[in-house]
Amino acid sequence: MKSRVLAVFLGIFIATQVSAQEHPEHPKKQTTQATTSKATPASAVEATLVGENFCVGCSLKKASGAAAQCETYGHRHALKVSAATVEGKDVAEMKGWVLHYLDTDDAQSYIKEHHGETVTIKGKIYAEARVFEVSKQTEAKKSEHPK
Repeated sequence: MKSRVLAVFLGIFIATQVSAQEHPEHPKKQTTQATTSKATPASAVEATLVGENFCVGCSLKKASGAAAQCETYGHRHALKVSAATVEGKDVAEMKGWVLHYLDTDDAQSYIKEHHGETVTIKGKIYAEARVFEVSKQTEAKKSEHPK
């Protein structure tokens, strides 16, 4: 009796595993392969971004009570995208994205300064990593909303 129950259980388990495998031409498998190929360094896209340069620590401290110590260690900024242009076309899907700056010489002023400013910057977006490589600042202005 125990061997019969075990055989039935094993049969159900194997059938479940076989049916769960996808056919090589299944659309979901193609999507997964396409997404994986986007994660390569070649997936960097040149863009012009407009957004708010905000301190991640200050923001988390204010919203969630995080133990950020910006006064001691300095601010560490990221960019909250309000508009993105890629190849001359607006990319509405990027609105609201938070992009962290790639540590480069060109990015240092954005990482450490421009607190609460609205900035317009050109560079490369590494979408899978949500990282922005600064190549050129085109405009920066102080936020109209005090922090």
